[in-house]
Formats: sequence, structure tokens, C-alpha cells
Amino acid sequence: MATGDARVDEVSREGLLSLGVVLRGRTAFESGPPQAIDMDHDELAFYPLLYWPVVADHPRPSQAAIRNLDTFMKNGGTVIFDTRDALTARPDGPPTPEALALRQILETIEVPPLELVPHDHVVTKSFYLIDGFPGRYESGQTWIEALPPPAPGDDAKPVRAGDNVSPIIITSNDLAAGWASSTNGDALYSLVPGGRRQHEFALRGGINLVMYALTGNYKADQVHAPALLERLGQ
Repeated sequence: MATGDARVDEVSREGLLSLGVVLRGRTAFESGPPQAIDMDHDELAFYPLLYWPVVADHPRPSQAAIRNLDTFMKNGGTVIFDTRDALTARPDGPPTPEALALRQILETIEVPPLELVPHDHVVTKSFYLIDGFPGRYESGQTWIEALPPPAPGDDAKPVRAGDNVSPIIITSNDLAAGWASSTNGDALYSLVPGGRRQHEFALRGGINLVMYALTGNYKADQVHAPALLERLGQ
């Protein structure tokens, strides 16, 4: 998603480009180059997943852009909203400028109930087994559409999934800056707290998000496959 902020948009381009490289290298998905989306005019039906870095103090999107976004989400698309404010957000403090900007974007959109990504959600197992979605920061929280409570007996299952892919994911970890890689594969931006491991786990989280958006609950069935095969053999 093009924000109009040249610096933010360049970080998004670098991060998505780097994520595309690892997707092509580690998965069967052949991603194309990242596209800067104009919410007012572009046809969104061609894109299963959008990355939207939220910029504080920017004008609220037009009604046409909001309608386009709402239609995209209702028709099965997923938007990752990244407030990039993990270092300044406080659980008991006032909302950050980025959080206020996100509220403005979403105030007329029917957003489903959200929850912190649970450990047994399919998005944590859609390609890698992970327990978080770090980016430039790793201290922020990641929210996703709330799943129904587990049915009796489901506690022993390794993964849960809803009927559809969540139309919205919200994070504050600055994912694109965490994905962005130099030509030798190192992190392009300084990470907090930092290190090669954080960069690698940021990329793994990005791969999981893409696989989740593309395959949805199919991956939940794959995770359950060993248990199903064991039952069939009994």
C-alpha cells in the first residue's frame, strides 16, 4: 500500500522485495515484484494480501479508498496493518499517533472481533512453526480475527482455524524493515534488540503470513495429517 511518505514506501518496497526472494527460494510460490497500491483507483481483486504501514498525521483515506478496502476485505482479501510503534506504545498509556491514524482508517469498516494470535492458530504453523511475528522490533503484539473457542476434545489438537482467512492482521513490529535484506542476506536496518536470529525469524513470520493468506485452512488439514493417518492405521 502506497502511503505517500517516500521513506516509508521505500522501506516497504525493500522489505517486500526481500520477502519475495526468500519465498521463491524456500517455497513453491513464485512471487512477482511488490506493487505500490493506489487505494483510490487500483483493482484489489488481484491481490490476496496487502501490507499497509500506518503513517501518523496523514490525511484520512478518501471514501472511495475506504469502500475499496471494505470490499477487498469482505471478498476474502487480507490486510496487514503495521503501526510500527512497538517502542512507543504503552498498554496502559494513550494511543500512539499511529494507532489513532489506524482507528480513522477503520472507523467505518466492519472489523471482526480480534485477539492476540494464539499459539495454536494456523498462521503460526502455515509453513514454519513459530510463536511470534517480529520485524524491526519484536516486543509488539500481533492481532488477528478471533477464533471460536475450541470444541471439547480440541485441546489436544496442534492447530485451530476459523472458517476463513482473517481479513485483517494488526501488528506494531515494523515487519517490512525486519524483512529488508542487503545483497549478502543481512538485515538492511538496525533491529531491536537485534541480531541475525531476529532477521531470520522476521522472514519466517513473513513467509507464514503469505502462506496463510494463500492457503488458509488447507494448512490446518496438513498439520493434522499425521494424527489422521495414525487413526486410519488403527
